[in-house]
Amino acid sequence: MINRIVCVVATIALIAGVVSVDAAAAGLDVQIKSVHAEAAMVRATIELRDIVPDRFQKMLDEGTPLHLRVQAELWESRPVWDRLVYPAIIRMFRFALRAATRDITIDDAVGSTAVRAIPNPMAIDLDLGSPGRIANAGRYYVHVVATIGTVAERDVDAAEDAVFGRESETNSLGSFGRMLFRTAVKVNDYLQSVSAETKSRRIPGSDLVKKP
Repeated sequence: MINRIVCVVATIALIAGVVSVDAAAAGLDVQIKSVHAEAAMVRATIELRDIVPDRFQKMLDEGTPLHLRVQAELWESRPVWDRLVYPAIIRMFRFALRAATRDITIDDAVGSTAVRAIPNPMAIDLDLGSPGRIANAGRYYVHVVATIGTVAERDVDAAEDAVFGRESETNSLGSFGRMLFRTAVKVNDYLQSVSAETKSRRIPGSDLVKKP
């Protein structure tokens, strides 16, 4: 009986070791570099490193687009229940290979950019909300989750066409609606993905609203 228990414990330890190695091998890493007031917003600046894990690099090279989802939340730290200060902020990025030039196209709500390689690290500014909801005496932290992977783009495109019409027939407002729709749909539409998350330190409210 004791020998069986030892074997089970050893097996669990081995599995745990494999899982931790796989998580490290995934590569994707997210760091919060700063949280501060910027103009009329509380802004978090984050850095993503090793955005495309090895198992996705081949897919990207073969023409499969990858989608990066970044979600950030500002929380007030409390003794019992922490409070979500603003609704979660979500940014979506699409990475695709241009076969003719071998450039990588990065698409987001702002526009499209062509680069020779995905920046590493990749810095992103996230405007979380108005500093008017921050109390000087409170303590706050930012929680960020980054997910990269593949989605069923044909299903998303078909749903968009049903709601907004074909992209070639829509105006700028329709295009904006398509972008919002894509953001909402792709949250739960990953076929394969890797995620990383992090939290900032607890920040006094008086420091949070102080402009740099």
